Amino acid sequence: MNVGALLATIDTLAPFGAAEPWDNVGLMVGRRDRTVTRVLVALDLRAAVLDEATAVGADAVLVHHPPIFPALSAVSDLRTAGRLVLRAAEDHIAVIAAHTNLDSASGGLNDIMATAVGITHATPLVLSPADPAIGLGRVGQVSPTTLGALAAVAVAAFSPRQANLAVAGDVDMVVVRVAICTGSGGSLIDAAREAGADAYLTGDLKYHDFDAAEGMGLVNLPHAAVEAHALREWTPLLKAALAPSGVDVVTASVNTDPWFAAC
Repeated sequence: MNVGALLATIDTLAPFGAAEPWDNVGLMVGRRDRTVTRVLVALDLRAAVLDEATAVGADAVLVHHPPIFPALSAVSDLRTAGRLVLRAAEDHIAVIAAHTNLDSASGGLNDIMATAVGITHATPLVLSPADPAIGLGRVGQVSPTTLGALAAVAVAAFSPRQANLAVAGDVDMVVVRVAICTGSGGSLIDAAREAGADAYLTGDLKYHDFDAAEGMGLVNLPHAAVEAHALREWTPLLKAALAPSGVDVVTASVNTDPWFAAC
């Protein structure tokens, strides 16, 4: 299989055309005609990820967060992003990004996150213009619980030992309808509230998001902890899709989350 065929396979699982207009997905580094025998799946492109790719003999790295976003003014050794892209090219390691397309896809990261916190009958929170059957975020039902208990379920699911785990709202409030979004979902608070969610779980929430929630409970989860969990759960789908071509898939072992609890 070559890089072009690998891209086509990923496209069947997480259509690149479903990415948000502001996003940057697809082939970031590499030649489409170069052979691929092993793919390393990672949340971010970091030096340690490229070290691991070399160690395991990966010809390609599939990352969730695009290393070129929104753009690079130069590919040189002056800044970290440029150094990483330059090194990947020099080492003949293709780099592919599947970001909001993988978030939105059926069976993608948002579906996995929804399942992890017990949501059933989940539907997209914001429909994709490219395909109304998919989209960003999810909303659905959970067995009647409380905001505090729901937060505890999220802790158990994602093991977020890093910083920025917090709850806003009455921890004893009854919760039946729940909205979620992987990554940074503050921009979808209005959509979650309008969808009738009692609580909304996402990452990178800000102080005044509590006011925008208008009484909806909020659970602020560490960005990387949720996405890393969902990416690990999704990777077997890619592995199965590539198995007939003899291409192996490996999940990166390195933790690239820069945030951690200080105590």
